[in-house]
Order: sequence, then structure tokens, then C-alpha cells
Amino acid sequence: MNKENYANNINKYVRLIAAYLNNKILNESIDDNLLSFCIKMSKHHSLTALLYKAIVETHSKVNPELLKKLEQHYYANLRKHALFEQERNDLFKYLDDNKIDYLPLKGLIVKDYYPDPFTREFADNDILFKGKDEVIKKFFVDKDYEVELYKKSNHDVYLKKPFYNFEMHRELFMEREDLTEFVKYFKNYLDKAPIKKKKEHYLSNEDFYIYFTAHSYKHYSASGCGIRTLVDYYLYLRNNKLDFKYINKELEKLNLLDFSNQMINLSNKVFNEETLDNDELETLLFIASSGTYGTLEHSVTKGIKKKGKFGYTMSRIFPPYSFYKTTYPWAYHVVILIPVAWTIRLFKVLFTNPKKAVTELKMIKDSKEEKE
Repeated sequence: MNKENYANNINKYVRLIAAYLNNKILNESIDDNLLSFCIKMSKHHSLTALLYKAIVETHSKVNPELLKKLEQHYYANLRKHALFEQERNDLFKYLDDNKIDYLPLKGLIVKDYYPDPFTREFADNDILFKGKDEVIKKFFVDKDYEVELYKKSNHDVYLKKPFYNFEMHRELFMEREDLTEFVKYFKNYLDKAPIKKKKEHYLSNEDFYIYFTAHSYKHYSASGCGIRTLVDYYLYLRNNKLDFKYINKELEKLNLLDFSNQMINLSNKVFNEETLDNDELETLLFIASSGTYGTLEHSVTKGIKKKGKFGYTMSRIFPPYSFYKTTYPWAYHVVILIPVAWTIRLFKVLFTNPKKAVTELKMIKDSKEEKE
């Protein structure tokens, strides 16, 4: 598909989403080719459940067999929400009983602004907590979760079939050379969050927006972020009256004011069906090609633009010193052990995800040298 046809289909896709978000009736037919494109795009952006509701609520006419598959996905996602909520309630009670402060994050908050909260899909539940790592680990181990990651990052990861995934954050951002200011700004962020009930905290609408923008930029600047992020922005802004004098002052400290304005402008124009200029269209197409969490290709391209091929390759093989603070803290505190961390990291890559490593090396080799 050439760029012109791709852009045309993206415009039709976001128009359908916009109609649903704004409670409009389209009463139009969607042919199988366009519907297949919309289904593929929705899967790429974790918007399949929303696509189903968009088709039904706008009275769009589509192939009934394909609509049935979308309906099945919607109800599967509804079930997932219900089971996750039950598990989350058990966790929150456990945290309350053990006097552990916690703060639900991201999708757990944004979902309530969707016309139907069951259309906000998510892969995991993100929760910020303070202290007592071992006590939290016991909760998940006792419930037969697999400990995927523990004390090797800014968050611990617990998994259980068929889809349970909890990320328990001790800090909001991991040490990374381009996120130093984020780490400093959001350190102990839970302390500024008021109590909602018992040990559960919440952020003011403004502080949540600041965090959400920083999180979105982390993805956008590395490997890209998706159309779902634009939906999140649009609905959050539409449903909250925000103090942007305070927000913009804080965003300036993080060099995020331009990014925030860009996302506000783009989300409003896209879902209010306003005409985009060339730069805005290019940004939309980049976001559309990124998927929910970005792509490896975008990550490689952006890295090479910043550092050049050689510089990017060396940074992937030999990460900057800040990388070791959470991933290999023993190497961070005893610098002479960093070569040992290199070796461990190399073997981990080769044995856990060699295909991804080979793909990345090929992308580096085939990419153009366009250092900024």
C-alpha cells in the first residue's frame, strides 16, 4: 500500500473512532478491504474492543462474520476486565491490611473516561507502591504467580495464565540517559499523592496529566506511541477542567511543554475531524505506524539519528553507566564489575531473545546514516 492510500485509510479509521467518541451516527457501509485494514490497525493499537463498539454505535454496516469476531473480542476483553478487577481488589485489600501505600496508574485511571470502560484495553496493571517488596512478592507467590522480574528494575513483574500481568513500581521511571530529569522529578511521587481511602493514594488531575505526558513521551521519543494514546489524551482533556498554568510550569521543568501542546493539538484535531496540516499528518502517520508501545524499527531509527550508527551500536552493547543502577546495581556500586554485567547481558540476549537481537543488527546495517 502506497503512502497516499495508507493515509487515506488512516483518515477513515480515525474518523470512525471520532464518530463513536462523539456519539455520532454514520449509517455508512464499510467494505471488507477497509474493515480488514481497521481490524489490523486496531489490533496493532490495542483498540479492537473499541472498534467493535464504534461500528455498532455509529450504525456502520459491515460484513456480519467479521463483526461477530470483533464482538467475541469485545466480550473477551470485558471478561478480562472483570477478572483483573477481582484480582486487583484482592491485592488492594492485602496492601491495605499490610499498611503498604499504593497508587494505581495509567490505564486504571484513564479507562473511566471512555464511553465504555471495557473498550480501554491493557496488557498489565501498573501500581506504584512504597516499601515492603518482600511482602508484596509473597502475595503474588501465594497466588501462584510467576516472578518474571524482581528488584532488577524500577518495577517488579508478576505473571499468571491466562493473562494476569502486574507491574509493581517502586519508582515511575527507570534510570536511562535521556530520562535523568524524569527520574529526579518523579522520585517519591507517591508522597505528593493524597490518600483516597485506607492506603490507596490518588493524583490530582493536573499531576496525573503531567505523569501521563512524561510516560507518553518516554515511548514516543524511543520507539513511538500509538493511536490509543491520542484517544487517552482526547478523553482525559474533554472530561477534566485542568489548571494549565500549573501544568505548563511543571512541564517546562521537564522540557515537555512542546510535546504536550503537540499531543493536545493533534488529539483534538483528529477526533474533532479538523483538517491536519502536512506536519500534523506526518505525526499522525508516525503514530499510526508505531502501534501501542512503539516498534523496534522506530527505536533503531531514532537512536541512529541521535548517535549515528556506530554510536548507537556501541550504546546497545555497552549501555551508559546510569543503566546499571537498577538493572545490575552490584555493577553500578562496584564499577570494576561492569564487564561482568556486559557478559551476563550478552548471554541473556543470546539465549532469551536471539531473533530480536539479529533483527536489530540487520536494521542497523540496512539503515541510512542520518545523524542529527
